[in-house]
Amino acid sequence: MENLPILKDLHIRITSSCNFNCPHCYAADWFGDKFELSIEEIKSLVDQAIELGCKKVTFTGGEPLVAKCIVEAIDYCLSKGLRVEVETNGVLVDKIIEGLGKEKVKKVEFAISYDGVKMRDEKFAKQVRDNIVKVSKLGCDVKIQTVLTKLNIDEFDDIFQFSRDNNIRNRCFLAHSPNGNGKNLSLFEIKEWLTIVKKLKEKYPHVIVELPDVLSGGMQKKCGWGVHRCEVMPNGDVTSCAPITFNKREFIAGNIKKQKLKDIWASKHFKDIRNLKQSDFEKPCSKCIYWKTCLGACRSISSSTGGKLLSPHPFCKTLYDAIKENKIDRELIPNTELVDAWIKGIDDDNFKPNEELYELVVRKQHKLI
Repeated sequence: MENLPILKDLHIRITSSCNFNCPHCYAADWFGDKFELSIEEIKSLVDQAIELGCKKVTFTGGEPLVAKCIVEAIDYCLSKGLRVEVETNGVLVDKIIEGLGKEKVKKVEFAISYDGVKMRDEKFAKQVRDNIVKVSKLGCDVKIQTVLTKLNIDEFDDIFQFSRDNNIRNRCFLAHSPNGNGKNLSLFEIKEWLTIVKKLKEKYPHVIVELPDVLSGGMQKKCGWGVHRCEVMPNGDVTSCAPITFNKREFIAGNIKKQKLKDIWASKHFKDIRNLKQSDFEKPCSKCIYWKTCLGACRSISSSTGGKLLSPHPFCKTLYDAIKENKIDRELIPNTELVDAWIKGIDDDNFKPNEELYELVVRKQHKLI
């Protein structure tokens, strides 16, 4: 078998069940299926991933903490020397604390969703806030993940002031995936999200905003989907991007109940992603001067709004069109110099897209070569 890239980051969607049904959740269509991986399947999967170079396992779902074997699964990964992260809504963290003990739980990293009161209700919002502070005080590495929508935008200051007051990293998403329950929520208009970005950068600079590079200017590392990361769905399907697969169940590379992970990792599904070039993407991505660091930004958001895997990120497409049609106040643009250079590249008939393979660009970005 050919020389495969390291599978550094394994995401295990351990269960399709959830104790909530949030209005923006892209996974909600799976909740009724009641898929859940067994501890035997997880141990075998983790062992196979280690053979492929795995360094970190992220447990997510659904809500991973409702899974019967979650504590045993985390404990097994820790015993193998792996980093472990848990993506959770934060209500059931005592299950891990009590199951692992206060010393061992310090090794677990938490990514806890906190979206204010209106996305759930006050009782659970307070419980989540208290649990975020609790695991932080235990010494765990904690980050808050916030999805801003039209439902909770008026809680903007409460959410981000909380993370700032408690000195906790906060990751913010301005474009929810319009799948599952999220298809019932309208997305922000361009002036709205530009206004939000401006306020975040001025008032809450500790917040990491998930944006294409032309807007963030931060040149943040991208997820590495298909190159050094894969996701296992709660029914055993393996994919490069679970948010896409939640919406398109055929978007898979194989199933761990029928195939070895190594064979799936070498499949056409992953090869096609690794062999992508900038010219394969739709405009403006195909003519973006920041492509080598941005890499088209989030493919889940792009495909769910544009209809194709290589559709442009909606922010980029909308921003480009608004500028060309003089429909946007330049004062709202976070960095006009970045954006002006970007527009110039897109409009340049002699622009040459980057011909480096996606795999090589990602591996360099994540210092894997």
